[in-house]
Amino acid sequence: MFASSNPLPFGSTAAIHYSADRLTQCRGTINGTTPGWTITGYYQFNDGPVQRFWVAGFSSTPNPPAPSIPLNTRGTLAIWFENTSRWGCQTWDSNFGNNHVFTVQ
Repeated sequence: MFASSNPLPFGSTAAIHYSADRLTQCRGTINGTTPGWTITGYYQFNDGPVQRFWVAGFSSTPNPPAPSIPLNTRGTLAIWFENTSRWGCQTWDSNFGNNHVFTVQ
């Protein structure tokens, strides 16, 4: 996880380029073809409400949009990721519980 700039520019959109290889613990396929796992990204501005976005794996939405975050709030932006599977597996990429933190100016 890295940012092209920190602080991030207010009013722009942060494209999320996340390597699914960072979270490989929860994997498997359904009928040998459909992913039985999902990576979800979460973000939060200034300790406010948590928002989520699809990153990789199974999506109930056909052709989900590329992951991005609208930088429409100034201040602190925290980002973290969760890998889950239909078999109950769950693991996190959260910078050891500190989340990945950026400033939006």
